[in-house]
Amino acid sequence: MQRDRYFLDSNVFFYARVGDRNYGKCCRSIVEKVYRREIEAYIDTIVLLEVANAIFKYFKSIQVARDELVALMSLPMKIIDVKPEDVIQALSPELSPYDAIHVYISHILNAKIISADRDFDMYGRVDPCAVR
Repeated sequence: MQRDRYFLDSNVFFYARVGDRNYGKCCRSIVEKVYRREIEAYIDTIVLLEVANAIFKYFKSIQVARDELVALMSLPMKIIDVKPEDVIQALSPELSPYDAIHVYISHILNAKIISADRDFDMYGRVDPCAVR
């Protein structure tokens, strides 16, 4: 039986790390499912940058951001390299360029997007707390 494929938005990792009041527990559960290989997970290199930026802003520490990225990259998930032509193809008037590249990559992978960001709703967003 083939597992569903999921593209994980950066907020999944950020909320898991900071223990967000609304999404922290759900996002930690998703990260644990990735670790246990219960879900087939993907991110792109832009997610790495977004996580580093959010963690750095929150903790005011490059070292904490580096540690978080090392932990994230140790998870058994595929990290997709974003090519310049992907960025051009992904641009959309409905989304920020960052979100547009995630939608584009997830479409190529035939993966559902797990995110707390409702901007992905028109693309079949899966709420982190809906992942069982």
